[in-house]
Amino acid sequence: FAAGKSLLNCFSYSGAFSVYAAVNGATTTSVDISEPAIALAKENFKLNDLPAKSHDFLAANVFDYLREDDARFDMIVLDPPAFVKQKAHIDKGARGYKDINRLAIQKLNPGGLLLTCSCSAYVDRDLFRKIIYSAAQEVGRDCRILAQPAQPADHPINIFHPEGEYLNTLLLQVD
Repeated sequence: FAAGKSLLNCFSYSGAFSVYAAVNGATTTSVDISEPAIALAKENFKLNDLPAKSHDFLAANVFDYLREDDARFDMIVLDPPAFVKQKAHIDKGARGYKDINRLAIQKLNPGGLLLTCSCSAYVDRDLFRKIIYSAAQEVGRDCRILAQPAQPADHPINIFHPEGEYLNTLLLQVD
């Protein structure tokens, strides 16, 4: 359902989400602070025979891009690196997740989709949902959870190590 839609892929790394959307007819903007990551994303577009003319690649700070650019999108992917690597940093990391999601929610067209992720072991599923709720509430946008996939099989969870359940993902529709 990406045909004719616009996608913003934040923390895009290799551009995999962008490639998948572009193959299915979306225009894409891939943003990552790393120049080598942006080069890799461009290479992945070439490998998939995708013309670069309807796809933008930016080596930029995602937070700055979301604050400063006026573009709006039909779909946004937020797949940042871990914001919380130590238990003592939960509050600071939660503020980072809230800020980035608030900014993304503001950039979505009505009815747009937000795929938001956290790979922080100390941010559990309940806390992640509360953070996203707070971000949406702050900007006055209604959100519906369309999917909340569990951690995939290639990231198994040892029952004796609950911190191993560190991947959180929400697919939201934002009105």
